[in-house]
Amino acid sequence: MTRRGSGLGRFVPTLTGVTVAALTAVSLSGCGAPGESSSSSPETLTPKKPTKPISLTVLDGGGDLTGGGKAAIDAFVKAHPDLVSKVTYQTAAATDVAGKIKAQQSGGSVDVSLLLGGPDVLGSAQRQNLLIKQIPTNAKSLPDLAGIQDAPRSGFQKSSNGYGLLVNYDPNGPFIDYNPAKVKKSEVPDTPGELLAWAKAHKGKFGYAQPSGSGSGRAFVQTLPYMLGDSDPSDPAKGWDKTWAYLEELGTYVSSYPASSTLLAQQFGAGQLDVVPTIIAHDISNRKTGTWPKDTGITLFKDQNWISDGHFAMVPKGVSAETLYVDLALESSMVQREAQQERLTTGVLTTANKDVTVDNSGSAVGDFVQKWGRPDFFPTALGTGKVRVPLTPEKMQEAFDLWQRKVGSKVGG
Repeated sequence: MTRRGSGLGRFVPTLTGVTVAALTAVSLSGCGAPGESSSSSPETLTPKKPTKPISLTVLDGGGDLTGGGKAAIDAFVKAHPDLVSKVTYQTAAATDVAGKIKAQQSGGSVDVSLLLGGPDVLGSAQRQNLLIKQIPTNAKSLPDLAGIQDAPRSGFQKSSNGYGLLVNYDPNGPFIDYNPAKVKKSEVPDTPGELLAWAKAHKGKFGYAQPSGSGSGRAFVQTLPYMLGDSDPSDPAKGWDKTWAYLEELGTYVSSYPASSTLLAQQFGAGQLDVVPTIIAHDISNRKTGTWPKDTGITLFKDQNWISDGHFAMVPKGVSAETLYVDLALESSMVQREAQQERLTTGVLTTANKDVTVDNSGSAVGDFVQKWGRPDFFPTALGTGKVRVPLTPEKMQEAFDLWQRKVGSKVGG
């Protein structure tokens, strides 16, 4: 569908009728106080308010802590000393989260209280039956989602199958960032064909991160079936013939596939790469931190397709009833106005709460967007092209496996 947006005052466009099937993979780990346990099975665990504060361990597999998640959690802890004594923060690559949780569950001692992440994390954890179903089982302990989610956010939420709560929402990319000192604006590729030709003429100067560990990598791979006219963009196994052929050929001109968006950003910032596909959060945050020059060039694809993304809060099986109670209370606070506004100063331009937007979140958000949010570009850009449904968690895992076999294992062809 076509996005509409005009000017900074309407920075968050209205996206009606879009079903989003992406999940975020941020992980929070937590354990009850020593000696606490629950006689309930993981499938029937009933939340129980703790009689004394408990400790939480938060495991982040998708960068949510730096995207406003940590600030929201810290604020909750400060406001609820009766529930939380301390929080330990951990991070892991999205590909490692499920294995970490599974190992703890197999050992009979789950330290992780809450997970944060996207469709990659949730899909892998759900496939291995590692998560507690929150909705509708514990819906009464969470906010009324109909009050904070519109159609696109609700569609994204439903794609979790009830195993996560949407805490971050972002129609985020991909588009092209380039080094203006190395590439003239008139020479920036903006179609798949031009990108292939440019990569061939500048071997090793274009790259993208592995889709399994990178939001921008996932967005880039998922947009190609639409731009190339594949038979079924929702089915990477049977409907991506043109995409796989294209990526294999493109790979002959790529020197490496970094394991994460962070590594890709470092390569681009160091001048090893001149052109990369990226997403809004990365464009903003990397320029803000100085990883990329503030004047980094930016352009849309001619046939722009926005692949939505998001992060979920998930609870692993094996936590105590007391930890589940605190998790649900914490998740509820993470989608409220103050916590969601905090995210708008970290690199995103939309939130998981439909009522929290750039133009109603105060001067701090407005100043941040004015300085780093490309107000001369993104409002217009977000009204261009179509918003596309990301792959379901199951199909996304399938796409990761196929990419590794067909593309990643043949780097440099």
